[in-house]
Amino acid sequence: MMDGSNRLILFTLHGCRYALRLRDVAEVMEPPRIYPMPRVPRYIAGIMNFHGKMVSVLDLADFLTGNDRHPQGQVLVLDTRIANLALWVDSVENISSAEIIREESECSERFVEKVLMMADEEVKMLSVEKLLDKIEEILSEISSR
Repeated sequence: MMDGSNRLILFTLHGCRYALRLRDVAEVMEPPRIYPMPRVPRYIAGIMNFHGKMVSVLDLADFLTGNDRHPQGQVLVLDTRIANLALWVDSVENISSAEIIREESECSERFVEKVLMMADEEVKMLSVEKLLDKIEEILSEISSR
């Protein structure tokens, strides 16, 4: 089980529940103005200004499932010590203590670290590291063209 002192931020994408460690998220915000970027895949929605820093915005629904993002979604800005990246999600549900996790299981989905069984249903814990590795790989390929 996860350390009880950990807290999770729970959010949705097309009816599925996901989680990130709260310590990996700097801020939750309404979608800001996003500026398009040339020659990037469509799931990179563009860049935004986050307290004076340019941060790329990843359309997480499109990246994970190929579905369009929710137009009135929310943006989870990752801690800038991790990456200059924000994730566009459908909605943020709440912040929860990891103590309510009843069970954890492995998951074969590429960007899911594990499946957490919570009181009411399962939640997929995203792997920030795997997401970032794949995005870096994609951007490297684009810049080498």
